[in-house]
Amino acid sequence: MKKALLSLVLIMAGFFASAQVEEPLENPEGGGFGGIMMSFRSLDGRLAIFSGGGGGFVVKDIRIGIFFNGLTNSFSKNDTTNISYKLGCSYGGIWLGYPILKERRLHGTAEMKFSIGNSRLINTDWVQIDNGIFWGFTPSIGVEYNISDIFRIAGGFEYHYSLFPEAPAYYTAESFSSPGVYISLRLGSF
Repeated sequence: MKKALLSLVLIMAGFFASAQVEEPLENPEGGGFGGIMMSFRSLDGRLAIFSGGGGGFVVKDIRIGIFFNGLTNSFSKNDTTNISYKLGCSYGGIWLGYPILKERRLHGTAEMKFSIGNSRLINTDWVQIDNGIFWGFTPSIGVEYNISDIFRIAGGFEYHYSLFPEAPAYYTAESFSSPGVYISLRLGSF
């Protein structure tokens, strides 16, 4: 009888001991995020505005995701016969980031984007004459502000570098590489 009572007490103590374990309030292993972004930089000596978005996962504070950006303002060039060609440019790829001192409401971020892109020249008859593929990478450093637990705004400085296997028509490859600034609105569980 004493053995049965001792076994019952040990089983009950095990239940009470396991009930004392609390679930963590945050997921320290990760989460997910998504957002919209805008970049302002120079293209062929003029202001270029790129907009897009992206998202991904957070694994132990490292942000791993994908993104897409496209040229939103108009660029055009004329050839020797005075035909106008409009430029289109878009790129996307892998987005890596890391928050610096993330426990503070205002904290730093360091990010790197690796991309593959496409530049297009389309004339007034909607005929595409150039389709240049390029590889790029964009390191950036900035600040991020936690508006709430799931909403953040970020901004900072970046440098977009593009490598063209073949030079695009009417533009130089260096025209697509320049420093700039970015702003981003992000939702997620960071």
